[in-house]
Parts: sequence; structure tokens; C-alpha cells
Amino acid sequence: MGGVPLFIKIFLVAGILLTIAIFVFVIMFMFGTKTRSKFMARQMKSLRGMTDLSKDDIEKMMTNLSGATIKSSKAILEENEDDLKDIADANARINKDAIKETSKAIKDGFTSNDTKYCKYCGESIDSDSLYCKNCGKKQ
Repeated sequence: MGGVPLFIKIFLVAGILLTIAIFVFVIMFMFGTKTRSKFMARQMKSLRGMTDLSKDDIEKMMTNLSGATIKSSKAILEENEDDLKDIADANARINKDAIKETSKAIKDGFTSNDTKYCKYCGESIDSDSLYCKNCGKKQ
């Protein structure tokens, strides 16, 4: 009965040493700001390198995406052209009516001499009134 073979002893010792090394590294990483800073600096350097290498690919992807976006927008507009024209016409009619009403109100305000508005409360009062019939303040 020999004992434990040599290669098992080597693996056992290597496993113990590796466990101790990992434990020490974790402790240093948790409490050592310098270790953490070095680690983060290496990661940032690696990230800068990766982005430098992939700039051309990113630019090509963005060009392709913008082209696809423009084409799909154009297709949507072309498919819905009649509906969009109807909406634009309806908006124009609504705006036309609103402009007519506004201009009529402005015209009536300029030509009407028998009514004015209280400068305090905004109620309509006779043009010759010295006091507002609503709030009672002098005009």
C-alpha cells in the first residue's frame, strides 16, 4: 500500500495555493482602492481600444440605420398620402373658420361704439359708463 500518488498531491497543493491567492486578491480588491483603480484603468484602456477598432463598423451601422429609417418613413407617407391630404384639408378648413371668427370679432370690436370692456374684470360695459356694473371700479 503505497500512499497517495504524487500527481494528486501536486493538484491538492496547487488547489490550496490557488484558493489562497483568490482569497488574497478578493480582500485586496475589496479594501484596496489602489488595486481597484489599476483594475478599472485597465478596463477603460481596453474599452477605448475596442471602440477605436469598431468606429468604422459603428459608422456603417448608423448610416445603414438612418437610410432604412428614411426609406420606411417615405414608404409610410406614400401609403397614407390620401389620408394625410384629407387631414391637412380638414385642418385648413378649421383654421380658416377660426380666422374668420377672430377677424369678425376684431372688426366688431373696432366698429362697436356702444360697448367697451372693464379694464379690471373684463366684463362688457356701455361705452359711456364711468363705473363697471360688475365689479364697481372706476374706468
